[in-house]
Amino acid sequence: MFDTDNSQYNILVVDDVKDNVSMVEKILLQANYHVTKASSGVEALRSVSEKETDLMLLDIMMPGMSGIEVCRYLKVEESTSSIPVIFLTANADNETLKKAYRVGGSDYIRKPFFKDELLARVATRLKLRDYEKNLESKVRERTKEIEDTQIKLMNVLGGIAEGHSLETHSHVKRVADFTYRLAVLYGMDLEEAKLLKDASTLHDIGKLAVNDAILHKKSSLNKSEYLEMQKHASLGATMLEHSTMPLFKAAKIVALQHHEKFDGTGYPKNLKGEEIHIYGRIVAVADVFDALSNSRAYKKGWKKEDIFMYFNDMKGKHFDPHLIDIFFSHIDEFLDIYNIQIKIDELEKSLNAKKRGKIMGWLLREG
Repeated sequence: MFDTDNSQYNILVVDDVKDNVSMVEKILLQANYHVTKASSGVEALRSVSEKETDLMLLDIMMPGMSGIEVCRYLKVEESTSSIPVIFLTANADNETLKKAYRVGGSDYIRKPFFKDELLARVATRLKLRDYEKNLESKVRERTKEIEDTQIKLMNVLGGIAEGHSLETHSHVKRVADFTYRLAVLYGMDLEEAKLLKDASTLHDIGKLAVNDAILHKKSSLNKSEYLEMQKHASLGATMLEHSTMPLFKAAKIVALQHHEKFDGTGYPKNLKGEEIHIYGRIVAVADVFDALSNSRAYKKGWKKEDIFMYFNDMKGKHFDPHLIDIFFSHIDEFLDIYNIQIKIDELEKSLNAKKRGKIMGWLLREG
């Protein structure tokens, strides 16, 4: 049910004839509406910019700026486009009404009008406005729920794709954090940086289609195995290509391009320089920094000094030189992100170990 307390609504009455404004104001005040008055189009536009307006009763025939022009301006401005407009007009010919509706008018009332007609039209339009606002709010809430579910799913899939272990699942989380920080420092707005952060969790989703024997091999891959592993970039993009959602479209770019190199020697398409999407260039830096920093079954983690030397050597070769400059200019921030996440991972391992110990103790007692 809609709230029927009319005092919550502010109605702007616009007419260059003072007596007309006074008459409409009196009717609305008797119905407990809050009323704001304007005697010209310019004054009306100033009013809606200064205070919230729930509905406008607008005279069409005014000197200077007509009601048609006022409405047209309202509807092209994002901040005022949702304000419903009911035209008040003595000139109700078809051509005038066509113009009124064409510029975004919601309704019209012929002058002279009856009190009950005016109040009924106003009440109906306000109820419709409340319904639309309520519907928009519900759509936003539902969209947020869907987006949150997508992000959770992407994190789970990203961890699974990375090799079914806590070690590599943590890699996904760290890459996402590095990606977000580098994107923001690059100049990306926070909303897009967050999109890229979430999309980066699926950078290796294509590994789901790679043979487990290759994925879990505890020694270096031979040439044929390495070529097979390289397919994960294209396979990942194929998995994501049918979604039209921005999050998955970004993830497709990341999956396909995060192994491309700035000098054109990467894979799968040998893209070069800015042919590589900025999403791919950013995730490439984040992915390699974390991959080199940590031990895997087939290798030991590098010392930070060796990683920095490698990044400097690969500037303009593997990596976008501008991103490497940003990386080194804010190296302490990236090291902080790394150290914090490592501590979180150690805590998770400890808690999981305690849980396993409690379960085993319970089983032994019950047995």
